[in-house]
Amino acid sequence: MIALQTYEKPRWIEERRIISKTLEVPIGSTLFYFNIPENPMVYVSESNGILYINGSSYFESELYMFKDIRDEFVYQALNLAELLHKDDKSEINDELIEINTQRHIEKRKFYVRFGNTEIGFYYNIYYPDGLRNGIIEIIPYYKQHNS
Repeated sequence: MIALQTYEKPRWIEERRIISKTLEVPIGSTLFYFNIPENPMVYVSESNGILYINGSSYFESELYMFKDIRDEFVYQALNLAELLHKDDKSEINDELIEINTQRHIEKRKFYVRFGNTEIGFYYNIYYPDGLRNGIIEIIPYYKQHNS
């Protein structure tokens, strides 16, 4: 007779959380969901539709978190574009608006355009300057262009 082997998952696998929370952000008439990974060095919050990324003195961790959120935004925007305008091509841009070297702030605009619809966000990067930790502010928008 052959004995069946049983496999037990180690406790730490069940205890480990990969996604700490999901934020709902209204953009136009659509809700975008952002899964925020667990990271003790970075805190992501939402207030009145604006996302804030801040954390400890390791600013690179905040930039990685921003890249994750941006990639998730692009994925959701392209899925929305596919649902609304199947034949239109999508255009993705990241434009520099302003750099303030005295205050260590960079203002940019990131968007996905398909057809006459533009979904994106303005984002302000407040670089760490010795007096403050770095902060990234993300302000989503939805714009319908006249054809």
